Amino acid sequence: MAIEKTKSTDQGEVETAAQALSPQAVARRHLLLKGLGRGSAVLAATVPIQTLAGQSLLTFDGKHQCSISGMQSGVHSATPTNTPTCGGYSPGWWGQTTTNSKGQLVPRRPWPISNPNAPCVNTFGACKLRNPDGSQASLFDVMSPQVGGKFSNTDEYHWICAWLNALSHSFNFPYSGDDVLKFYNAGSGSTVYQNALTFFKTYMENHAP
Repeated sequence: MAIEKTKSTDQGEVETAAQALSPQAVARRHLLLKGLGRGSAVLAATVPIQTLAGQSLLTFDGKHQCSISGMQSGVHSATPTNTPTCGGYSPGWWGQTTTNSKGQLVPRRPWPISNPNAPCVNTFGACKLRNPDGSQASLFDVMSPQVGGKFSNTDEYHWICAWLNALSHSFNFPYSGDDVLKFYNAGSGSTVYQNALTFFKTYMENHAP
C-alpha cells in the first residue's frame, strides 16, 4: 500500500471522518484501528461508514455486500431479502448540461460543490487532463461530453463521479468523499486504487440520466 503516514496522523483523519457517526459506530472504528500502524486511515476507509454504523447494505444486484472487499465474495445465504441496497448516479447524470442566463453551459443537475469549474488537479492531485486548447481540465470538463467531450475513457471520469456521489449522499453510497480521495491518492499502481475503481465503476454507477 503506497501511503506512508504516522499512526497519530492516521488516527486524526479517521476521527474526523467518524464525527458524524453514532457513539457506538465510533467505538467500533476505535476497535478496528486498535493496534494498526501505518496506512490505517486508508485501511479503515475500506470499511463503509454505514457498516460501522450498524446498517448492512447490498449491491444493487443483491449478490455482494456493499464494500470494496465485499464485491470479491458472494453474500451469505442467510442475508435477508429486504436488506437495503447501495448505488450512485452515473457519470452521465453528473455531466448533463443546461445554459444559464449568460449563455454558458453549466451543470443541469445540482452539484454538491460550489465550483464545478475548479481545475480537476485541485482536488485530484494526480489529474493531468488537458483540454484541446492546452488548459487544465476542470471537474465539469471531465464529466460533460458537451463541455470537455473527450474524457470518458479516463479514470478521473469515474473517480469524480464517485466523489460527487459520496458528497451528495445519494442512494446509500457507502463511502465518504474523503474516503474516495484516500483511495485515489493511493496511486494508480496500487491495489487499493484499482479495487476501489473497479467497485465504483461496476456497482456505484447504476442510476443513469
